[in-house]
Parts: sequence; C-alpha cells; structure tokens
Amino acid sequence: MGTGTLGARPGPGGVSVRGRDRIRPGRRGARVAFRAVTADEYLALTGGDAQAKRAIAAMLPMSRAVLRGGPLSTVLGRIAAHAADVVPGADRASIILIEGGGRFRLGGSHGLSERYKELLSTGEAKLRPGDGPSGVAYERGRPVVISDVATDPVIASWSRRDIVREEGYGAIISLPLIPGEQVVGTLNLYRAEPAPWTPDQVRVLQFFAEHAAGAVRTAQLLDQRAMQVSALERLVRTLREQTHEHANRLHAIKGLLALDEVDEAKELLQVLEGRHSEMRAALDARIHVPVVAGLVLADAVVAAQRGISLVLDERSALPALPPTLSDTQVVTILGNLLDNAFDAVADAPPERRRVRLLIAGDGTRVDLEVADGGPGLPEGVPIFERGRTTKAGHDGVGLALVREAVSAAMGTIEATSGPEGTTFRVAVHG
Repeated sequence: MGTGTLGARPGPGGVSVRGRDRIRPGRRGARVAFRAVTADEYLALTGGDAQAKRAIAAMLPMSRAVLRGGPLSTVLGRIAAHAADVVPGADRASIILIEGGGRFRLGGSHGLSERYKELLSTGEAKLRPGDGPSGVAYERGRPVVISDVATDPVIASWSRRDIVREEGYGAIISLPLIPGEQVVGTLNLYRAEPAPWTPDQVRVLQFFAEHAAGAVRTAQLLDQRAMQVSALERLVRTLREQTHEHANRLHAIKGLLALDEVDEAKELLQVLEGRHSEMRAALDARIHVPVVAGLVLADAVVAAQRGISLVLDERSALPALPPTLSDTQVVTILGNLLDNAFDAVADAPPERRRVRLLIAGDGTRVDLEVADGGPGLPEGVPIFERGRTTKAGHDGVGLALVREAVSAAMGTIEATSGPEGTTFRVAVHG
C-alpha cells in the first residue's frame, strides 16, 4: 500500500457501511468533506476481533490520562503511548499540534529520539501545511498512509525527508485530529520496517483518532486555563506585594510628618518618586506591550522592597509580541525568570544584589535575557524538570513552567552560569 486516504468502507460480507459525513472549512476557506467513523460502524466493521479489542483497550485510558492532569506534553505523551498499542508493529507515536496560522509543533510523543523531539519542538523540522505526512493530513483532512518511506511520493516531496530516514522509520501513518470542524493536530504512528497498513488497521486507527481528538482538545483547554490561572495568580501576588510596599512608604512619610520632619519627608518622597519615575520612563519609551511593561514595573517595586535593583538594559525595545507568543506565556516566562533571579541574589552582598533585564524584539521575534549576580547554578542539576530545585522550600515548578511556555511558543531557552552569576536567554522567533 502506498500513500492513501481512507474513503469508502466495505462492511462485513461486502456490505457497504456509511459513516457520518462532516464538513470542515479548508485551509483557504474551502469546505472539505471527510469521513468520520461512528461507534456502530466501527463495531460492525470489526466484528469484535482481537485488533478491535486492542483499540478499545487503548482508548479506555485516554480520559484518565487527561483527568490525571500535568503538563500538556505529559498528557499528550500518555495519549501517544496508548496510540502505539493499537496496531502491531507501531512502537512509536507523536501528536503534532496545529495552531494559529498553520503553525506546527510537537505536542507529545512516545518512543521518539531526543533529537527528533527537539527538531519538532523548536520548529527546525519545518513542518507546514501540504508538506510531509502531517502537513498533507492537515490539508486533506484525511489519513495519509505510507507503507514504505523509501518510495512514497509524500516523503519524496518533503523538504525534510532526510529526518525520517535518519531516524530509521520504514512506514508512517498520519491521522488528522478533528474534534469539531477544524483540524487541531495530527496523530502519527511509526514502524521501523516498511510494511503495509491494512484497511482494517487504518479504520481502527481512524476510530482511535476520532476519540483522541476530543481528548487532545480537552487537554489543550485545561492546559490553557491552568496557565492563565497561574499567570493571574502571579500578577495578583505581585500587585499585593506592591500595595504592601506602598502602604509601608505612606506609613513612613506619615511618621516623619507627625514628628514634624518635613524636610526628611520631602527627601523620601523625592527618592521614591525618582526610583519609580526612572523605570516608568524607560518602559514608556521602550516597551509598548502593556502586560510586559506592567509586569516589569511591578516587579521592580517588589525587587526594591527586597533590596534588589532591577535594571532594564538600554538596548531593550519591544513594539509588540510575535504572533506565536501570547500575553499569558510571556507573563509565565518573564515572571518566573525574574522571581528566580531575585531569589538568586537575595543573600548576595549589596554590590551583587542586581538583576539585569533585556527585552528586545520587533513584533515578529523577541529575545529575553535575565542576568543575576548570584552564586550560579550547581552542575548536573536538570533545572527545567518538574520537582527539581536548588532552593529550600520551593517545589521546582517555576523553571519547568518557563520551559513549557517557551516550547509552546516554538522558542528556545538556555542558561549559562558561573561564579559571577547566571543568565537565562529565551528566543521566540515567530
């Protein structure tokens, strides 16, 4: 079997069984019909054979995988693992998410090499509509069946076909995930050796993909809600700390006035006004994204309360966020990196209690750099893994959230560290 798409379905005894038809808007506005397998049709087609039981056994844990929660990549990785159990020989699987503007990224995987996962996560694999198995499945709205990657025209025309061969894949099937009227992703299964995907296997996998689509969309919505709540909680916490600091200042001024120390009260007001005005002026001139400017201004106040100086690099300029980076994501990334930097210098000598922030972009890309004068990171600690922390009393979630947000925005993050401090660099080039 070469490249194919699932069309008419002969039922048991040669009787044609019709599934329900759906219509979805095509990528350029056209409406594309595709076939959706109903449960009744599926049962009629399979006759309760062993393969059907494998599919049902793989589908049952999907809801539990979503309800167990966790990072989106972990949840989708569980679904991918269940998908790999549906048909014999498919020991690896991936879920590619398709977001605004036809942007592809790895959502979750099972059995893929670290190199391949990185290529899919950072966009280096250059997946796009109409190119490669996922791109063709997305554009057609039907499964793409590849029995031999060495001879299949879909692979031959793919600009990054070398990746598939280097990874040692012999056969691939890519199924669109369509929970409603739009394709939200693709489910891809891989075999090491070339081998045909039988019509029954394709139908079973399509039925699995029908159910997986709903699970994937639910996981996405839960993840978005969790990130929004986390970002809001962080903003509320920062504003609460800022309000507390303002109250302390007012009490100090009130006390000076009560003691008739008018000159000292004026001097304190000038100092406070100078600190606030300097950062506010820099943000007004260089950072034109309100949520970013507001976060930095509030964090500067919090830092000052802890005796830490937050300095905006004079090279900073941000007219707008790139399309791949949302307000929620930038709050998660920048907020957690600043928190981490403040904690790093909290016990440092006064001359090192300083954090430098660079925010540079042009509306299509953004580079963030947070540098602290702390003691540096210990060697060999996987700081971006959940539960890994070098600080007592912390749960090790902050930097994991940063990595997840950066990955979702198709960006990269790196950390360099030494005795003179640590610098985190984030690049999102949408």
